[in-house]
Amino acid sequence: MWLIDATPALFTDLYELTMAQVYFKKHMDQTAEFEVTVRRLPEHWGYFVMAGLAEIETYLEAFRFDENDVAYLQSLGTFETDFLDYLGQFKPRVRIRALPEGTVFFPHEPILEVSGPILDAQLLETYILNILGFSIIEATLAARTVLAAGDKPVLDFGLRRCQGPISALRAARGGQIAGFKATSNVFAGRALTLLPSGTMAHSYVQAHDGEEQAFRDFAEQFGQNAVLLVDTYDTLEGIQVAAAVAQEILEAKGIRIKGIRIDSGDLVALSRFAREYFDKQGLDFLRIFVSGDLDEYKIRDLLEAGAEIDGIGIGTRYSTGRHAPALEIVYKIVQYHGRNLCKSSPDKVTRPGRKTITRVTDSGRHENDIIGPFDPAAPDLLRPFEAAEPMETIQRRLAQELAALPGPFKAIRDPETYPVHFTGSR
Repeated sequence: MWLIDATPALFTDLYELTMAQVYFKKHMDQTAEFEVTVRRLPEHWGYFVMAGLAEIETYLEAFRFDENDVAYLQSLGTFETDFLDYLGQFKPRVRIRALPEGTVFFPHEPILEVSGPILDAQLLETYILNILGFSIIEATLAARTVLAAGDKPVLDFGLRRCQGPISALRAARGGQIAGFKATSNVFAGRALTLLPSGTMAHSYVQAHDGEEQAFRDFAEQFGQNAVLLVDTYDTLEGIQVAAAVAQEILEAKGIRIKGIRIDSGDLVALSRFAREYFDKQGLDFLRIFVSGDLDEYKIRDLLEAGAEIDGIGIGTRYSTGRHAPALEIVYKIVQYHGRNLCKSSPDKVTRPGRKTITRVTDSGRHENDIIGPFDPAAPDLLRPFEAAEPMETIQRRLAQELAALPGPFKAIRDPETYPVHFTGSR
């Protein structure tokens, strides 16, 4: 469990525990199956990307009620002593089937199934949804961003605006799954074995007597890794000052600094000016990085408008999921003690029973998905899950999935609806 200095069992809604006490007192201990689905896509999204299983693994490993947890529950006056004693010895006895991380999926498809005694499976609902919801948002946003950026590397700059450190880690990992090259989040860099990256702040430039001195000090300190922030004052002038410092460092030390970053203004015009100016000065090695409230829509528009960009930093709109801050993700029982169950509430209907997902592919292209009754002999996308896969495996899977998904379904704006067919009873 990332950054939680406590057992995770109390990260749950109270009603999970009140239901569990009834199950315990009434000896309802038969096997139940719950499945996780997402009801609908956010606007302009054509698919989701599965993510979050690594954190679910650590959650299940750490799940227990310690003495402090039990004492707190006792203080509420809601729970009986024998049930609290049971919780003090409790470890979840569940089996999981899930879409592997990096798998593309669509609304209403089961993405994770939890099977076990109903008390055990029920208690896991809240935090599993907490983990999966934002993890899927960030992995999907990252995939959309990488598609929009084409061959331009993308970096995660979102830590300072994210809603808390755990969300920031989920954002960094979502970017890693989709192929982001680095993160500004040093903690995430260590935790995820992801390259940490950063340049300088405007305050650094302001603290110096002028841009030239600020740039020179930084370039002398970091050499070929130096990236100079040029928009603290007049950006056109900052670009020219950065070029002069780059030329000075090249002539004095034979070192080619990495480049510049533009964080505001007309990024198309400014980046094109910078590229032309650098080329005229014989500094074609300088790379141009851009940032500043970017998202997949703005990135696509910049590149289509001819921006001269070598790398992209994406922060607030990515790490907060600004256009898709939450998913309608649910955890619903579909079977108990061998009896298929469903919900018929308006707009919240569920389909009964365990299920299998078969993906129909033709010439390496995804055609449609078929959701039918559970068939252990079928080529099911849902697979038994015990431990997280290596990141390289997840990244490769997502790249293959996106390559196989036809273009109209992964358009950045107004994608077509991927066909998902359900067979069997409702």
